[in-house]
Amino acid sequence: MERLLQIGGTAVGLLGGFLTGLWATFLSPPHTVGVLAPVLAVAGNAALVRFTLVVTGRRGLALLPGVVWFLTMFAGTVRTTEGDLLLPGNDWTGLLALLLGALAWGVAAYRMIPARR
Repeated sequence: MERLLQIGGTAVGLLGGFLTGLWATFLSPPHTVGVLAPVLAVAGNAALVRFTLVVTGRRGLALLPGVVWFLTMFAGTVRTTEGDLLLPGNDWTGLLALLLGALAWGVAAYRMIPARR
């Protein structure tokens, strides 16, 4: 039963990382409610790391949602063959969301490192 909970918690964390990354990507243009994208990035990544750590009990698995989130956000910076670009270089809210989300993930990962005595 514990193994099933770890697999399910990891899957929910990965899905959450993908969905919050996608949501932050589409909220990032300044003409929408783009100010919410950095807030969503910080809160979402910190919550996903904590959720996955609590459910699985494994530090390595808790870092995976942040990786999926970053890859989803990074995919928005790549121009498609049709020329579409979701996160352009001059979009300050998208870049701020990318920076702060990665920072939140890094801080959450750092806090999981056990303190030496």
